[in-house]
Amino acid sequence: MRFSAIFLGILSPVVLAPAFANSFTDDSQVKLTARNFYFNRDYKRGDDFPAARDWAQGFILKANSGYTPGVVGFGVDILGLAGFNLLGDSVNEYAAPGLLPVDKDRKRADQYGEIRWTAKAKVQDSTLHVGTLTPMFPVLFSSPARLFQQNYRGAHLQFNEIENLKVHALYTDRVNQRDSTNYEKIRVGNPNGRFNTAAESSGLHMLGAEYKVNDQIATQIFHADLHDVYQQSFLGLKTKHDIGIGNFLSDLRLFVSEDSGDALAGDIENQHFSGIFGLNRNNHTFSLGYMQSFGDTALPTLAGTEPAVFLDSMSADFTNINEKVYHVRYDYDFKDTALNGLKFMTRYSKGVDIEIRNLPGEEFEQDALDFDLSYRIPTGKLEGLNLRARYSHYRNDMPAQGMAFRSDNETRVNIDYTWRFK
Repeated sequence: MRFSAIFLGILSPVVLAPAFANSFTDDSQVKLTARNFYFNRDYKRGDDFPAARDWAQGFILKANSGYTPGVVGFGVDILGLAGFNLLGDSVNEYAAPGLLPVDKDRKRADQYGEIRWTAKAKVQDSTLHVGTLTPMFPVLFSSPARLFQQNYRGAHLQFNEIENLKVHALYTDRVNQRDSTNYEKIRVGNPNGRFNTAAESSGLHMLGAEYKVNDQIATQIFHADLHDVYQQSFLGLKTKHDIGIGNFLSDLRLFVSEDSGDALAGDIENQHFSGIFGLNRNNHTFSLGYMQSFGDTALPTLAGTEPAVFLDSMSADFTNINEKVYHVRYDYDFKDTALNGLKFMTRYSKGVDIEIRNLPGEEFEQDALDFDLSYRIPTGKLEGLNLRARYSHYRNDMPAQGMAFRSDNETRVNIDYTWRFK
C-alpha cells in the first residue's frame, strides 16, 4: 500500500539515529522457529486423488523492535518465512493440502520464502500497526493451521487506555494465503458452492471491543464488512466460576451475517449460535457443546481460513445451512505430574439436518472423532521443543464428487523448536 511505504520512509531515519539506538533495541525481541509439518488426509470414498498429502520444513523468523522515546514512539517488526518440500515430486500425485505453493500443473514448489514488515507507532498504551497483520478476531481470523500463518496487508489501531478494555479499528485490502508468497484480493469462502460465487472484495474494515469484566467474565463485540459481499456482527461471552467441585466453564458465540452493498456473492443471510459448557476439576476437563445455523444460507467466512466457532474441526467446518451440531469433549493436562507439559484431548462431533445449496430437498449428516496429543518440554536444554500429533476420523453421507469436505482419516504431526534472542 502506498501509505505504508510513505510511513516506512518517514520511520527509517528516526530508527537509525544513534540517539534512539538504546531505546529502540532494549525492548526488542527476536525468535526463530523451526517447524516440521506432516499432513496426510486419506480419502475413503471415490475421489480424483487418493489423499491430500505434504511434508514440509519451515523456518519462521520474527524480529520485533521496541519503540523510540518521545510522546509518539516508533518501531518496526520483521517477519521472515522459508519453506522446503521434503517429499519431492512424489507428492504431486496427491491433492495439495496448503503447506506448499502449487503451480497450474499441481507441482509443489521445492522451496519458497518471503519477508514481510510492519511499521508501528505507540502513544501511551495505544498502538498503530501498518503493513503485515495477523489478526486473530472472530470476524477476521488469520488461520495458523498450516506450515505458515495466513496474513493480511492493512492497518490496525488498538486503543488500550481504559483498564480491561481493548478497542480495535482495522482495515485490510489484501491477503497472503498460507501456501502463497503473493498478496491477492480478499474473497469469501465458498465450499460446496454455498454462495453464487467466491466473490472478491476491494477490502474489509472491522470495528470491535474486548472487555474483561473480572477474572471470571470476558466479553467481545465485533463488526466487519467485506465490501460489497457481506457484513457480519459477533457477540461473545466466556465465563469461569468455581462451583466447589471444580471450575464451571462456558464459551458462547453468536454470528449474524447478511449480504452487503452490491452483494457480489449473492444473497447471504445467516445467524449462527455456538456454545460449549465444561467442568474443570484438577487435570480433567469434560465439556458438552451445541451449534446451530439459522437462516437461508451457511455461515460466511473468508477464503483460506476457518470459522471462529468453538469447534476447530480438522476435516470440515460444521457450519452448513440449518446444520445442528452435538459435541462432547474431554481434556487431560498432565501438569503437576512426571509428564508435565503433556496434554491430551479427544472429542466427538455430530452434525445433522445439513442442507447443501446445490442439492435442494436433501439432508445430510457428518461426524468426526478427533484426538490431539501435544508435549512441550518445560525446562532444560530442550526447552522450547514442542511436539504435536493429531488424528481425525471424519465421515459424511454427502456425494463424494465435487464436495469440499469428504470422508477421510486425517493425520497431522508438528515438531516445533524455537530459539529466542535478545
